[in-house]
Amino acid sequence: MHRRFAGPAPIPKRRHRINHEIRSDYVRVVGVDKKMIGILPIKEAMRMAVAQGYDLVEIAPEADPPVCRILDYGKFLYEEKAKQQTAKKHQHTVAVRQMRLTLKISEHDFDTKVRKMKEFLEAKDRVKLTVILRGREVVHKDRGLEMIEKIKAKLADISVMEGEPTIEGTTRQSWQVMFLPSRSSGKSGSRRESNASDSEDETRVDNAGDYSEAKMPQEEES
Repeated sequence: MHRRFAGPAPIPKRRHRINHEIRSDYVRVVGVDKKMIGILPIKEAMRMAVAQGYDLVEIAPEADPPVCRILDYGKFLYEEKAKQQTAKKHQHTVAVRQMRLTLKISEHDFDTKVRKMKEFLEAKDRVKLTVILRGREVVHKDRGLEMIEKIKAKLADISVMEGEPTIEGTTRQSWQVMFLPSRSSGKSGSRRESNASDSEDETRVDNAGDYSEAKMPQEEES
């Protein structure tokens, strides 16, 4: 019985060409101390790297000639991965929060909604405000604008409006506008999610208005 042997293991793909993988005849070499050495023939550059016990790594293949660094490639990859993990850890996912209310909202509930909007904006999230017009309220659209202007004034120190309010819908009309956190708003990072009972209470639409929230990824804002 003949045993069939597999071929040689494929070479794993790397982000960089190193040593004999570098194809250019001449390269611009950066030393271990990150200081520019100059343009050298590829063979001389590799001899220099080997003599110091390091790798020759192509870090800018599009340059003419390509830029290569003399370094410990394993350590270089480890440090790059650590940097990416640190950046990811401190990355803030931008959320668009939904805040809805009606013209019949009580003063107490109105203040509560504004406080919630302030919390979201201080957490660097966006807030989409919807002022719902019910029944004959559609003939008093100006009252919806007055409410938006009142909210804008209360949040002026931490937010700005994105554009002007617009009327949405046909059978059920509402004013809609987006509030963005200003650079001077204090807190950073996502706000802690409310518990389930609070969410159920706040997502109901009634005369006091309603509140719901929806996560949106960063455009990664980025």
